[in-house]
Amino acid sequence: MPEAKTQAKAPFDYFRIAFFLAALTAIRAIAFPADIWQGDYSRHANELIFGFMLVQLFGFMLKALPRWVGRPILAPPLIRLFLFAQALAFLLGLHDLTLAAQTRSVIGLAAVVALSITVVRARAIMAFPLLMLAAAHAGTGIVAAFHLWAGATMLGFCLILAICFEVGNRIFPMVIDSGRTRDGRPSRPLPAKWLSLIQRITSLLTLLLWAFDWAYALPAALAGISGLIWLIQIAPWHAFQHGGVRFMTFAMVSKRIGFLLLAIQAWPGSTLPLAVPQHVLAIGGLASLAVAIATSMVRKRNGQSFQRSFLGTATYLCLAGALALRVGYAIYPEHGQGLLHAAQAFWLAGFGGYAVLVLRRRNTPNCSH
Repeated sequence: MPEAKTQAKAPFDYFRIAFFLAALTAIRAIAFPADIWQGDYSRHANELIFGFMLVQLFGFMLKALPRWVGRPILAPPLIRLFLFAQALAFLLGLHDLTLAAQTRSVIGLAAVVALSITVVRARAIMAFPLLMLAAAHAGTGIVAAFHLWAGATMLGFCLILAICFEVGNRIFPMVIDSGRTRDGRPSRPLPAKWLSLIQRITSLLTLLLWAFDWAYALPAALAGISGLIWLIQIAPWHAFQHGGVRFMTFAMVSKRIGFLLLAIQAWPGSTLPLAVPQHVLAIGGLASLAVAIATSMVRKRNGQSFQRSFLGTATYLCLAGALALRVGYAIYPEHGQGLLHAAQAFWLAGFGGYAVLVLRRRNTPNCSH
């Protein structure tokens, strides 16, 4: 959706700070395990699922929900309060990761409740699914932070995957169509509703069954196949010449491939490690998609929609490299820690670039987005 024209001095962008805090959380989750995990490496997953993605999602909703609702979503003082509280929770994590996770999750749920009040009053039905999933994710984060249920981490992973799929399937066609029409091509109709419905139902069913360790091979296969057909009908290659489109397509394809790999892994007699589809979905379909959408929003806010940048390209390549190396380690663990350490380095470089990208403000006067 087009924004109003950018002024020479843009107002303070709260969503950038949320994205920046999310980037710092992702960096900490990878960079300092020896210092803060206290021997419990399972908490690394919680930091990414309930830390990075929780704050990242808050930043997205700060930017997207006012457009969907048609009015300001939260008062600026309340937004600043939530951001300040999350910043304090991040700093607290350098001293006590458990207490920080508990604090962050409670703040996150409170933020979702505050956002939901405005959305319900405005009767913005299109935002209801996202907010319900966000509330479920934040609530599961509280359960995980207080160690109330061992399966909370897996459920939280599936919930945040469902959120990213919901957001990606809504935004991706708009981005591709915008790039296509910018080049003078005619708009393409959206894929058939029945195909989108099959993709959505099978994806959610797969994630639900996976979260509770029930049989998920068949719905995962259907989700992957229907998703690839949906993606082909979108025809993203028509906009590949524009900045950020290829990486967003990479993230969307990773999501579909992740489901197919999940189906293969669950097939009787399969020797494919579960870590392969997990990381294809987590790094490719989750983290990469979150970064792709966020940087697209930042470009638009800066009046630089679809413009390429060296830092952006380097950031995307680093995250793609982190995925390839991590999958390589899952398949060939006998190669030792070298692949794992290389994946860690690429992840840190990618999110370091992302942290810089979201804070860049290159607004140009009288520039229509």
